[in-house]
Amino acid sequence: MTILVAVKKNGRVFLGADRITTFGNEYTTDLINGSKIMKLRYAYLATSGYTLLDNVIEHLFQNNHKMMENPFSDRAHVFSFFLDLYTELKKTYTLVDTGKETYATMYNVFLVVTPTSIYGISNNLSVHEYERFAAKGAGSDYSQGCLYGIFDLLDDGEEICRLALEAACHFSIYCKEPLDVLEVQASDFSKASKGYKTHKASMKTVPIRKGTGDLIAVERKSLKAIGRQGSADTKRKSKGATSTAQVRRTAKKAVKTKPKSRKG
Repeated sequence: MTILVAVKKNGRVFLGADRITTFGNEYTTDLINGSKIMKLRYAYLATSGYTLLDNVIEHLFQNNHKMMENPFSDRAHVFSFFLDLYTELKKTYTLVDTGKETYATMYNVFLVVTPTSIYGISNNLSVHEYERFAAKGAGSDYSQGCLYGIFDLLDDGEEICRLALEAACHFSIYCKEPLDVLEVQASDFSKASKGYKTHKASMKTVPIRKGTGDLIAVERKSLKAIGRQGSADTKRKSKGATSTAQVRRTAKKAVKTKPKSRKG
């Protein structure tokens, strides 16, 4: 069970995930290499569903399968990657659940994130590109509600991603901290990159929920007005005004007594 979140804000892209892994009625959050964010040669990939997919992709990467050279430069390339993955699952990794083919509809869902784009892949292999944000996994309903509510209020994409992950952990019993959040940068995919979970220092791990903390959302128009008022207060104080409150009351009174303009 998992929550995956990706956010694109002010030209920067962030990807995050929780770390809970379940084994029947048990769970753990402290596995070695337990991050659900996998680093391929040209993109980050995160998945929700069977952890077996993590092993499969790691195996394909370490064996230099040709599909790992996929540039993920557009939706068609992303779709091509998952067609190749589906083919390998059926041909090489013939693992099935009792009474059904585990990979008949892939079962897992994915996020593929590049320095410029966010792609979501459903369990029927359909690929969609998201303009601002995306969430996949057990707690995605809660995360998407949070993303909708705060995206236009906060400028920090990393904080938006973290809060959306925390919303899922707060409401869904299938999501749990610690949380991994990283910024997806072009420099992460240099030729020297080893790939697969060799994350740079850009990844931050949040051990417990922090909530909104000291974050304050202010309407942009109000923020500008506060800035102008603050400047006016400073000038008035320098001329002997007794207090900021008095200045504001004076300004408010001036607005009320201003004569109305007439049309024509």
